[in-house]
Amino acid sequence: MRKTALISTPHLICYGFAIAAVLGLAPGASQAAEESKSDTIGPWEIAATFKSDKFDRCSISRKVDDDIVADFVRTDDGLSLVLSSPNWKLDRGKQYPVKINLGSLSFDDQVAAEANSVSIDIKDKKFTTGMRSASALNVVGAGATIRVPLDKSRAAFDRLDECVEKNSKAVQTNPFVAPARQP
Repeated sequence: MRKTALISTPHLICYGFAIAAVLGLAPGASQAAEESKSDTIGPWEIAATFKSDKFDRCSISRKVDDDIVADFVRTDDGLSLVLSSPNWKLDRGKQYPVKINLGSLSFDDQVAAEANSVSIDIKDKKFTTGMRSASALNVVGAGATIRVPLDKSRAAFDRLDECVEKNSKAVQTNPFVAPARQP
């Protein structure tokens, strides 16, 4: 009997499985770099972010006026406020002067800029505590005041603290099982 096909049917099936396996792995490989899990409380989205299966940070974020997103990021090192907008054209690496107001509390700072975001470290414990009960946080720059409403912030900041506590101190008892990831 003479074979006319270049590749036999069993070989085609094996090649088909090999191609499907490779295609199935491609999305998983990109997710290994950074993965996040999120939940919501009122207007706040809470997220835990992992890089290469290692805890990186927790954050709470919400949209405010003019496509601006306010993102409070907590790591083991502390708390930062990141304000971003796709409409901003900032000089990367430049420091911009701002005044941060929270009721009667305020401080002046220099914010570090990226192309469309600025980052502010919040180090004052009294200020951090005040954000849980204040109605709004104002960031006053040379050209505008950005108002960040703080409704439901007590629950959101409590959840942010829990997120960091749960994920940064996770102890693996089985080295073959990834730890539970919780926002």
